[in-house]
Amino acid sequence: MFQIEYSPKLKWEIIISWSKNAALPIVAANLCIDNAVNLLNKPNIKDVLSMETLAQDAIAKSTDYFDLTDDLAKKFRASILLIPFGLIKYGKVKFVGSGGCNIWKRPLDMFDDALINAGIKVTQTDEHKMFEVVGVPKKNIMLQWFSVTAIEALLTYLAFANNFDYEINIYQVAIEPHVRNLIDFLNSVGADIHLNVDHSIVMKPSKIAVTNKEFTIISDYIEAGTYFAIWAGADDSELTIKWCNVDDLSAIYSVATKIWIDFKIIDKETIRVNSKNKKNYQAVRFETRTYPWFPTDLQSIFWTLLTQATGISKIFETLYEGRFNYLTELENLWAKVEILNPHEAIVIWPTKLRGGYVSTTDLRCGGAMVLAGIMAKWTTNIMNEDIIARGYDDIVNKLQNIWVAIKVV
Repeated sequence: MFQIEYSPKLKWEIIISWSKNAALPIVAANLCIDNAVNLLNKPNIKDVLSMETLAQDAIAKSTDYFDLTDDLAKKFRASILLIPFGLIKYGKVKFVGSGGCNIWKRPLDMFDDALINAGIKVTQTDEHKMFEVVGVPKKNIMLQWFSVTAIEALLTYLAFANNFDYEINIYQVAIEPHVRNLIDFLNSVGADIHLNVDHSIVMKPSKIAVTNKEFTIISDYIEAGTYFAIWAGADDSELTIKWCNVDDLSAIYSVATKIWIDFKIIDKETIRVNSKNKKNYQAVRFETRTYPWFPTDLQSIFWTLLTQATGISKIFETLYEGRFNYLTELENLWAKVEILNPHEAIVIWPTKLRGGYVSTTDLRCGGAMVLAGIMAKWTTNIMNEDIIARGYDDIVNKLQNIWVAIKVV
């Protein structure tokens, strides 16, 4: 359990870690290379360690098909990204199903449809799902929606498949920073992928020929956004966020400006944020969508910050029906919130949060509860803190270094 005391007057700087969302598909794709690339800046977080452990265990026991039926696959969402590797190396994958954050059932129809368009047969049984290479990819692939996981899996499979000699056009492509980082990685090892400004991709046949033995994973813009909100919410605080890609945070700047948060972009990798204007924070209305819109992964964190704003803030969550689970936890700290329907909620007037017991229902809820604990008077106890470790590298030490009163009990 994390225990946090009210923590004003935060000072100093924080270094942003490397991206979980970029590392996971790149680690999975790197398995397809006989002489794997040295991945620089790979984050030391639970999900990445789980990915590597699951892959090693599956390789050790697989013969006729790639066996992804270990219980570990059910414990994190990204286990599904190992399916392309299994298809390339074994031609067939037996998959038990992925797990992770409790934010929605998150059906896999978009993921399955992407691979079906690539010539993969998908068969569902009561307990497992089988993926098998039975044909060649279509020349034109229209994805059902801007699904990050679907395009990451599709690109990884196509980059290493050698059963087509024609150009493939893919439409409705998610363009989040971590997707672009995966494309850069695949191109660096010999793929020929061109991302267009209209959310489409042209992919030409190529042969993997690794010439560059190192690749750099990008910094985590979701972690940067989380600390941005923490600096803005902690009373009488001023901190510097370093080693982030400031261009990835454009949607956050827009919302922060409407709230009247005082921040300054120092250079391409540095932002300074302070809470000097906190008493004048204004309510806002915004909606989450696929990049470059405001990211759903930062919805709960900024919504927690808006408990300190004057007026009625309203959020329209377009992606996940279960993203509002954290609001019940905020109510335990005396926040005034109301869920209107599965996609809309409001928070009312500035609230003096008070400590209590809350639970981490998903990774980003964990980030929101940390912010709430920093702002709340008295002591806040956060249960299920292991979920936070899945995506926030060394969060306790980082916060202690800038004077947050947090400890593990």
